[in-house]
Amino acid sequence: MTDFHSAPISEVPSAEAYWVIRSPVAYALILLLSLALYLPGLQTIPAVDRDEARFAQATRQMHETGDYIDIRLQNEARLKKPVGIYWLQAAATWLAGGEDPANPVWTYRLPSLIGALGAVLVTLAIGRRWMGAEAGFLGAAFLATTLLLGVEARQAKTDAVLLLTILLALAGLADAWMPDIGAPPLVRTRWIPFWGAIGVGVLVKGPIILVVLALTSIALSIIDRRVAWFLRLRPWPGIAITLAIALPWLIAITLSSHGAFISQSLGHDMAAKLYGAQESHGAPPGAYIAMFPVIFWPSSLFALLSVPWIWRNRHDRGVIFCLAWIVPSWLLFEVVPTKLPHYVLPLFPPVALLAGAALSDRLDMRPTAWRRWFLHIAIGLWTLVGIALGAIVVAAAPLGDGRLSIRGILASTAIWTLTAGGAWLYWQGKRRQAATLAIALAVVVWGAVFGAALPALDSPWIASRLKTALFQRLPAGHGPVLIAGYSEPSAVLSLGTDTRFGNGGDAADLLDDTANAVAIVSEDQAAAFSARVVERHIAVEPLGTVAGFNYAKGKRVSLNLYRRLPQ
Repeated sequence: MTDFHSAPISEVPSAEAYWVIRSPVAYALILLLSLALYLPGLQTIPAVDRDEARFAQATRQMHETGDYIDIRLQNEARLKKPVGIYWLQAAATWLAGGEDPANPVWTYRLPSLIGALGAVLVTLAIGRRWMGAEAGFLGAAFLATTLLLGVEARQAKTDAVLLLTILLALAGLADAWMPDIGAPPLVRTRWIPFWGAIGVGVLVKGPIILVVLALTSIALSIIDRRVAWFLRLRPWPGIAITLAIALPWLIAITLSSHGAFISQSLGHDMAAKLYGAQESHGAPPGAYIAMFPVIFWPSSLFALLSVPWIWRNRHDRGVIFCLAWIVPSWLLFEVVPTKLPHYVLPLFPPVALLAGAALSDRLDMRPTAWRRWFLHIAIGLWTLVGIALGAIVVAAAPLGDGRLSIRGILASTAIWTLTAGGAWLYWQGKRRQAATLAIALAVVVWGAVFGAALPALDSPWIASRLKTALFQRLPAGHGPVLIAGYSEPSAVLSLGTDTRFGNGGDAADLLDDTANAVAIVSEDQAAAFSARVVERHIAVEPLGTVAGFNYAKGKRVSLNLYRRLPQ
């Protein structure tokens, strides 16, 4: 293999790979692939509890109040995350012409879609520049097909946008570190985006981008035993750019909240995650390694089988850069007690690029004993994950809705087809054909799962069904809504900002005190509701029942809808 000081991987492309070498074709194909992967379900999957619904509702309230500094969820200050994602979601919804009454959340998902598309394209750019055209194309395709990025592209949250900002910054870092010693400072088009991306990243999710960049830079400096390479990024004017982007809002919210933002976001939210398992999301070290075959599926097969290749080429400058990007941050995330799958998303691009580089370099698996065992274990593990994913999809409808779903069966069939075909082709030594099959069938698999099977379910989408039930019974509209015994934020997004939560007695009081009000009462609050209705002599009319599965709490709920009988 050639050294990155002299030439990238795949300097001389194979005949079958030549079509991906032309830059416009490569970018167009990767963009089309990503759109095919991420668009299904974007408009049809209802708001997901709890984080997505909270982000979207807080952004909606910015539109309603005209206050784009203070972040609020109903009457509660939301000070755990900076404002960047809310501004982007507000702009996207405004440009889309406002909310869609059929599914209000999807316009708020547009920044995540754009972030995911941009992240895949920047991964392609980094790969083409430093690892060769073929390796870059395969790495971008592997990243695009991963389960985790597909989920984040469809959720109105921070992580896909954060990934894009980290990639833009790491692209600048690579430009500064990769060349030989003595290379000149970077041109403006290289160092300005680096610092601009940091500023936007801080506005989107606070110091996470700084942590990844700092750990990568420290690792690279230790490896090279020098830090002068970082001066190519023009730190002093660059830091001024970052501060100009991030500091104005930070000052405004600090003054507006009387310092509560700093204490909440850093002192409470981040410190809680560092020192303990926040919100029951704890897991021991090694959890992300255990998750990886699932959250990186179906590309996890090619990532796992690239390990021997990475070891053989560990002195290559491009491989070193990717490992410096992955290893320190991954170790930190493993040590932090709070663990959620999306925390390691910023480390997926270098994993995908290494897998693409290994495959473009023919992924030599010479028949030594340990490599044969490694091959057996990797393919076996990947196959088990595929079988399990298919089983989960086909079982989701019967467990929730109590009936089989044809769409779920078709989605599971697609997953098992990809699993069987990919494993068989790889076992036969047809590794490129296995990659082609996995990438092509991933479009079918995720389209069937996100575009068909999930929207067709009934039981998980309680809030949207409550809205439909109310419209069917009260098409002319209704007054305030109070929900007793079910307090998920998706209900606020579906039913309106003035939706209230309380107990059964509160629900009865609202019907008695407010014209056209609606009470939604769970089974465990029914006794308190009935007692207050009798006590206050309220004549109520049932409007229907919505039953479903509250996946945020892992339990079934049954909600009865009432209004006061007209006098």
